[in-house]
Amino acid sequence: MSSMVAVRFMSGVVGETRRQAHLAPTPTTDAAHEFWTTFCGMRIPVEVAEVSQGPAGMPCLACLMKSAAVGGSAVEAGESEESR
Repeated sequence: MSSMVAVRFMSGVVGETRRQAHLAPTPTTDAAHEFWTTFCGMRIPVEVAEVSQGPAGMPCLACLMKSAAVGGSAVEAGESEESR
């Protein structure tokens, strides 16, 4: 099972209605990457991305459905790093 993060555009980059929280796999290497590629296929440039280990904003339904299909582990609401 792979872990994932919630990623969305930073405030002011796009309109608020486009700031859905998408899910993306956590990079498996420490190598720098240019984009977060989400489960729904969106590519969000890292320089304008807001990344969270937990829920952040309105979720992207397509990302939720596809992440469940691949069996990723999502962080539950209210769950902290210490409680895992």
